[in-house]
Order: sequence, then structure tokens, then C-alpha cells
Amino acid sequence: MGPKLKDGDRQIPEGIYRVEYLNPNSSYYLSIKINYPNEFDQAKTQFSNIDEMGNDIFIHGKAASIGFIAIGDEAIEEVFVLTQKAMKYEVKVIISPRDFRKNEDFPLIENIDWENELYMLIKEELDKLKGK
Repeated sequence: MGPKLKDGDRQIPEGIYRVEYLNPNSSYYLSIKINYPNEFDQAKTQFSNIDEMGNDIFIHGKAASIGFIAIGDEAIEEVFVLTQKAMKYEVKVIISPRDFRKNEDFPLIENIDWENELYMLIKEELDKLKGK
């Protein structure tokens, strides 16, 4: 649990991202590129070189991953098609350790002092989806 802080930390990003592009020729079946690190991530990093945070984060098919977000082939098909249909709008991707609409307790992350700010942003975005 906790957001991605640097390249190779075996974490996935947590936050509100947008889709950069769709990759129908992915070696992981299909994939969706998100804009990690986003502006929030960049503002919180201790690195002067943004590349040290890691990059090229994709949501993709298959069951395993090295630093990406694997959701399986059947799920990525559905998400890929829905995302493709919605690309004319801004597609947001919310990556959260839990659904803060159901459990409002924010995790305590030892290595940072800004987790409440991050999780409040995620909660506010999730709250916009209530009833949808």
C-alpha cells in the first residue's frame, strides 16, 4: 500500500490520472497508458530528475506484470473498448488502495507526510461518482 515514489519500488501509482493513449499492439494483449507521474506526483517528489520516479505506467491484460497494472485479458478488453469510446472526453483513471466511499479511513504511509492530501483528492473524485 502507498503511492509509487521511485523507479523500481515495486509500487503502482495512487492518484487521479488521465489516459494518454491506447495500445492495441501491447505484448500484454491490450494496454492503456496513464500520465504517471502527473502534476501532483511531480510536486511531491524529492528527485530533481523526474525520470527517477519511474514512468510508462500501463493498465494491461494478462495475469502478471512487472511494474504495471495487470487486470486480465477479459477485463482489459472491456476497459479498453469503453475507454476508446470515451477518448473524445477526458478519461480519468482513479487508482486507490480502497474505495473511500465505503471506508473513509486513510492508510498511514510511513515514508511520506502527504498521504492525507493524496487520499482526500482521491476521495473527493470518488464522491463525484456516488450513485453512478
